[in-house]
Amino acid sequence: MNWTIEEARQAEHVTALEGAVNAHDAIDVKIGHVAVGQNDYAVYDGETLIGYLMLFPYLPNEYEVNALVHPDYRKQGVFTALLDAAKRDAKENGCEAFTFVIDRKSKSGKAVVDHLGAAYQFSEYNLVLKKAELFLKPNEVSLREATDADRPVIIETLSEAFGDPVDVTENIYSQIDTPDRVTYIGEVEGRPVGVIRALLSGDDAASIHAFGVRASDQGQGYGTKMLKQMVQQLFRMGRTKLELDVETENKAALEIYKRAGFTENGGYEFYLLEL
Repeated sequence: MNWTIEEARQAEHVTALEGAVNAHDAIDVKIGHVAVGQNDYAVYDGETLIGYLMLFPYLPNEYEVNALVHPDYRKQGVFTALLDAAKRDAKENGCEAFTFVIDRKSKSGKAVVDHLGAAYQFSEYNLVLKKAELFLKPNEVSLREATDADRPVIIETLSEAFGDPVDVTENIYSQIDTPDRVTYIGEVEGRPVGVIRALLSGDDAASIHAFGVRASDQGQGYGTKMLKQMVQQLFRMGRTKLELDVETENKAALEIYKRAGFTENGGYEFYLLEL
């Protein structure tokens, strides 16, 4: 069947498709973390969204891919139509590879990347806050909400924290600098030592991300203190359903999150496909 590709019409359509896929596959995928209608591809059957693919160009030549197909419409060419359209546009923009994000419990997702011949790269844990460890001893680390004027400091700090070139960090940050996110800077005696951000969703949820401490300031407990203060701040905002992701090999970060009350709740695998 020839499917017509368009942009998603409403964010609610993506949420409904997520629900159908999660219920059928017994997974917990949340794909709609970037504004609907930006770098996305959709297939509708009437008014029902049956297929959705979103590109996140975190590097100029490598895009992250998230995709969903309604269980009732699988093996009917929906995903192929979405992927072909995304490939065509991505290549025109200089993209050389796709990184597919797959829920590690998704049998259908793994079957797709196996069929495509995509190569496994790494895995991440998804962690959720079960019991907040909010007791804070007096310490020298303070959090303050960032302003537009802090953008250079944020980019520099995250670049050093993750070991990425400044231009790469700038590109990623520009993709996720949206009004539904809050950014805080960790400071010691007025000097920035780290950055932590959160994506706000619904009325009471938030996803912590872009959390890093400068390499020169790591190993002094600043990360743990920043995270606990961030949890407190989000609680004050009525955000009590908190989650975050961390690479499975990042043992130091994983320990920080566990000490703050987070526990494992599934995860994702990343597969690279050369275009």
